[in-house]
Amino acid sequence: MYKNLKLVKTGLVAGSMLLAVSMMLSACGSKTTQETASPAAAKPAESATATVTPAALPEVKLTWYFPGNFPQPEQDKVFAEVNKVLKAKLNATVDFKPLAFGDYDQKMQVVIASGEAYDIAFTASWINNYSQDVAKGALLPLDDLLTKYAPKSYASVPKSMWDATKVKGKIYGFVNQQISARTPALMFPKDLTDKYKLDLSSVSGKINADTLNLLEPYVTNVHKDDPKKAFITSFDQFGDLFNLDYISGFNVPGGVDYADGSLKVVNQFETPQAKKFAATMRDWNAKGLLNSKERVSQKKDEWTDAKAGKWAMNIGGAYKPGGNIGETAQAGYPMVDAPAGTQHLTTGGITATMQGINRNSKNPERAMMVLELLNTDKDLYNLLNFGMKDNHFKIDGDGFMVPGDNQKAYNPQVAWMFASNFLANVEKGMPKTVWDDTKKINETATPSKLLGFNFDAEPVKSEIAKTSAVYDEYSRSIELGIASEDKYNEFLAKLKTAGSDKIIAEMQKQVDAWKSSK
Repeated sequence: MYKNLKLVKTGLVAGSMLLAVSMMLSACGSKTTQETASPAAAKPAESATATVTPAALPEVKLTWYFPGNFPQPEQDKVFAEVNKVLKAKLNATVDFKPLAFGDYDQKMQVVIASGEAYDIAFTASWINNYSQDVAKGALLPLDDLLTKYAPKSYASVPKSMWDATKVKGKIYGFVNQQISARTPALMFPKDLTDKYKLDLSSVSGKINADTLNLLEPYVTNVHKDDPKKAFITSFDQFGDLFNLDYISGFNVPGGVDYADGSLKVVNQFETPQAKKFAATMRDWNAKGLLNSKERVSQKKDEWTDAKAGKWAMNIGGAYKPGGNIGETAQAGYPMVDAPAGTQHLTTGGITATMQGINRNSKNPERAMMVLELLNTDKDLYNLLNFGMKDNHFKIDGDGFMVPGDNQKAYNPQVAWMFASNFLANVEKGMPKTVWDDTKKINETATPSKLLGFNFDAEPVKSEIAKTSAVYDEYSRSIELGIASEDKYNEFLAKLKTAGSDKIIAEMQKQVDAWKSSK
């Protein structure tokens, strides 16, 4: 924790540095770009450091959009407490704009199209699509801002991760460190695995489109006793088991097989894996295992349905050490989990949790300062993620986080979303080494042959918008097994009409150029 912002400056005498920095930081209210750096970000000194008090910074109010399990009880109280800290340390406050996961994509499309001068927004390979945001010109290059206003955060993230965020050589996303090695998690209510004697080792690391039959006996037995309990997964979440590294997110055509050294780009929706998944969902829907009639009215499945006891199991998210603790909290009853397949380190896994600063932000420097503070101040990070200590949560005698006495518990369960997950309090039930274990998985996961490649979507942004709309039109019916084989073929035909072949060709061109430059 720290109360003063330290900026490295040129070789000015100590007595004049504070005045100079204060004057230059008054420019923070004007827009800054990567190409035109703020005067406050003057050349660093060899050793001189100026200490700037919050009073030396102009007061600003920032706007931050993000998704999660919102609204939360007492979220306004928590945000107010966070703002007290930000005000004291940076003379800044934040207008927090939380949105439900199912609403976030659509809302951000409207916000970006309007040209609104928001400051920070969550961006990723799977929601509020990062490469598309860059192509739209929505995000500000961060290279200079990171080194000048977030030096500790910048130094803590491996260079390979920053490289994975680069588009045309520039960083547009502030990486939230978390589990970057990706495979979906198999999640089960513990009482059901006990009742139906499901041995997790029999399915751990073994699930893909060809091996869903390993899960069918369990799901069938659960369904016989309770027809409302369904197998839950989404097309995009299960798609991580197609053994492909997706270039611009699953909803955009284009991926490379992990085993393909030639780096041939294929349309994932035309692969045997995707067609087999769709066929299996049709079969399971015919057997009643998906409860599709009730689920079709929802855009996506929510944890509220799990709390209502409607999930037989779920395949989704990212498997991580201690992850079942978060799943248990969201479901409201004990959950157990296992990795669905092999964990791969991919560009998409690294860019799965990032913050972007809006190109139209009037205070990009201060926005970066806020991100630096959240990624270095453990108490502030845990306040925003878990609420007020000794109210929403407590720390027990063994140093583990446990629920507080407040029954209106604020706990959005998105600790990977705001900043580095490695600052999080270790929850009771997790191993104390959970964050070291997570880092080890990131370090030992099988790297994709495309690791470090980031697609420039600008040349085909129109085609991506059109194919994404086609995906949105058909994906829910595919994952619920409602779409017939003819409907699936119609989906593929519409993707071609919308420009999928052009997208694939552009991806191949960029991949080939990247490969030849290595």
